[in-house]
Amino acid sequence: MAVEVRRAVPRPALRPRREREEEVLVWPDLLFPEFISAVLFLFTFILLSVFINAPLLNQANPNITPNPSKAPWYFLNLQELLLHMDKAWAGVLLPGLFLLFLAVIPYIDRSNEGQGVWFGTQYSVRITLVTAFYSMAITWLLVLFDAGKFERLTRFFPTCSEDAQHHWPPCLTGGANGLGGARELYTRLRFSIGDFDWPQDWRFPLPKLGGFSELHFKNLHLWGDMNINVAAVMVEQVIPLVIVFGLAALLVYGLFRIGWVRTTRDVMIVLFTGAMSSYLALTIVGSFFRGAGQALIPPTDLRVDCGTVPAPPGCP
Repeated sequence: MAVEVRRAVPRPALRPRREREEEVLVWPDLLFPEFISAVLFLFTFILLSVFINAPLLNQANPNITPNPSKAPWYFLNLQELLLHMDKAWAGVLLPGLFLLFLAVIPYIDRSNEGQGVWFGTQYSVRITLVTAFYSMAITWLLVLFDAGKFERLTRFFPTCSEDAQHHWPPCLTGGANGLGGARELYTRLRFSIGDFDWPQDWRFPLPKLGGFSELHFKNLHLWGDMNINVAAVMVEQVIPLVIVFGLAALLVYGLFRIGWVRTTRDVMIVLFTGAMSSYLALTIVGSFFRGAGQALIPPTDLRVDCGTVPAPPGCP
């Protein structure tokens, strides 16, 4: 007599049931806190409108540019960068690199440990605090230097002799005062290496690729007889970029040496916190410390351009 033997088929493992504490409902878990936040936000703005006078200016006149003419607050950091470095880097390339960095963070930091957790590494809190203070302090110092506030520290440069054909050691034109900003490394600094003078001899023609560089279409043309100004490139591009990336690398290395930076996530925290802190510092400078002609002045000296007489209510 044949006996049929059936093998027991193992039942699939049941999916673990989620606990109630892991679930978040739209109502009331989400909408109620959002409603309370919106009420507090509105109440705060009402209080600000009661105690802070924000006078309306006259009707816009396209023939008159306000002084200072400032971008919206969320672009003031970029407007501030335009004062310190090359326009292409300040307005497009550097912000683009930062956005690209944000996009590639998940591909660089591939660890699943502590995902979605605030300050998920051992030293992340102190890393964030130190990086934020470091970045804001360095940003303010660089802004002050570029505004000529540390001019006395660079008075060791001698005054250039007007009769000298070449200059050595390095000297400054226009009097014995020190540097009034980074751009004066190009406009006032003079030195010579043999017969090679800074900055006038640091111009080199772009290479000509046969007739390709002479191609043109109507008013558009390629480089033709254009030159590259090495002195301007060094002052407006190379030096600011070396300072930005060099100070960031120095911070990461210093935190690594003292044992706080241990993982890739720690490095990402340092870079992200440093970029956002510098963003905040530049926004504060552009909002409260830039007056007429984008001069760096105390907030108490800022004045509203009330336009034509009679002035609107609230204007001095």
